[in-house]
Amino acid sequence: MDKFIEVYARMLLKAVQENRKDYSYNEHEVPMIVDRMKAAFQRGSYNKDGLAIKWTCKELGIKYTYSAINQYLKGVA
Repeated sequence: MDKFIEVYARMLLKAVQENRKDYSYNEHEVPMIVDRMKAAFQRGSYNKDGLAIKWTCKELGIKYTYSAINQYLKGVA
């Protein structure tokens, strides 16, 4: 989980910086969003749509599916 969140935080900041029109929040709000998403990942109630998760999966070598993400987050992958 920690590695996923670390990469996700970096990718979310990059996504917000490069695609401002697609996000309703600013760069300074990214840490708060990452905290919310971490809780959602832990509950399994997240939405994987979006550049940050897509880029996170690519960097970590995870398929961009709920099943693959959940397995990685649970340490199964």
